[in-house]
Amino acid sequence: MPQFLDAFIKQVSEKREALLQKATLGRVSDIDAELERLLLESWLPIPARGGIGREVAAVDGSRAIRAFPSGAVLYIARALAVLGRRRFRELEVDAFFSKAKPSDVSVFVSRKMEWLELKAAMRAVSEGGLSGGAVLIDGSLYGRLLHLPRDQPAEGMRGFMLDYFKTLRELLELCRREGVLLVGVSKESRSSFLRDHFLALLLEEELDGLDSLSRDEKAEVREIFASALQSPSKALAAIGGLKRIHGDRLKGVESIIREAASARPDHQLIRRFAKAPGYTPPLELGVSGPRAVAMRLISRDPRAYAMRYFREALAEAEDGESFIRGAVEVLKGIPGLPSMISFHLLPDPRDTPMRIDVPSWAFGLDHRISDFIGSRPAEAEVGEVAALLMEGYAGLRDYNVWLKRADEEVRLSRDVVDGVYSSALGRLLNATIIHPRGYRRVKYP
Repeated sequence: MPQFLDAFIKQVSEKREALLQKATLGRVSDIDAELERLLLESWLPIPARGGIGREVAAVDGSRAIRAFPSGAVLYIARALAVLGRRRFRELEVDAFFSKAKPSDVSVFVSRKMEWLELKAAMRAVSEGGLSGGAVLIDGSLYGRLLHLPRDQPAEGMRGFMLDYFKTLRELLELCRREGVLLVGVSKESRSSFLRDHFLALLLEEELDGLDSLSRDEKAEVREIFASALQSPSKALAAIGGLKRIHGDRLKGVESIIREAASARPDHQLIRRFAKAPGYTPPLELGVSGPRAVAMRLISRDPRAYAMRYFREALAEAEDGESFIRGAVEVLKGIPGLPSMISFHLLPDPRDTPMRIDVPSWAFGLDHRISDFIGSRPAEAEVGEVAALLMEGYAGLRDYNVWLKRADEEVRLSRDVVDGVYSSALGRLLNATIIHPRGYRRVKYP
């Protein structure tokens, strides 16, 4: 069989139970019952639809990458903001050389696409008269705030992330000034901030019942738990050492640490334990642990940060000192970006949850992303945001009618890229555009 179907059937049959569990239930843990209890106790019903009264703009983007025999990489990135019958378009096409891995090139072009999405959103607000309305952006807003500003792999565009953060800050300030609700909507999310919050609660419950542990030992357990989220192997070794001293009294603590060290997203918990439509309690997200060191350096000495992380951009610049001054001006604004209020919305138990991000200032909170590390319970009423998203929900096929329309209109198909755009490029350059054979193997996404 040319499709290896016989081998496929044989392996699936042999691994049926394991594959079925991973594909449907996900990871199984000793503390599943406790996680289910916390989720159901905190689960919030979806507010009634109607009465929101906000005009909505939806923003999405698309990109394509093609390699040339010369070694150059061509990219096409475009973004679209849909506001009723109006369209606000952004497009960039360019080429560059790079020694980076294809995966790093792909990430760079994705950042370009996100940047164009930010610009399209700004135009929808400023040119579209959207004051008091809402802008929905496909993807996580929180994730955009955490991109590490540093040299990029594209020659001639090394300092691009400075433009990215300048535009991001401008959009956030514009929306705040105009009373626009800015919402990031992620249909697929691997985030685990809710699970981590539940585990922290369970750990405190467990430690409260362990009178035999000293205050210092409990502090050590908390440190091990925090490290489990970033360095699982070290945390598991450390809790194993403590358990050898204290025996089965730390069995519950060990189960929590092992769960913290695992890769288990919030969406898996929600799909498995939620019984009805609803949404999770909101959490406020500050800077993540891995980004804390970089954020401290940016806050303390943005010039030193620029000199360290933009060395190649500095080498490319015609006027190095002017580049550093501009970089410092952008970097100084990053610690002042708002913290994010995040929650998960499940419109239908048969559907996939949506991860929602909203700037904290939308709820009257003047908090910065650099104010704290990790997450904390949010003093925010997100019911209006949930209700707004339910206004755009049209069932299992259309998780959001506004974002789906933007996606359909902005999507770059292979036929469009290799037919329309490549043909137009060849005519405009008066050259024959030839791609190397390897690119058809999806070397560059």
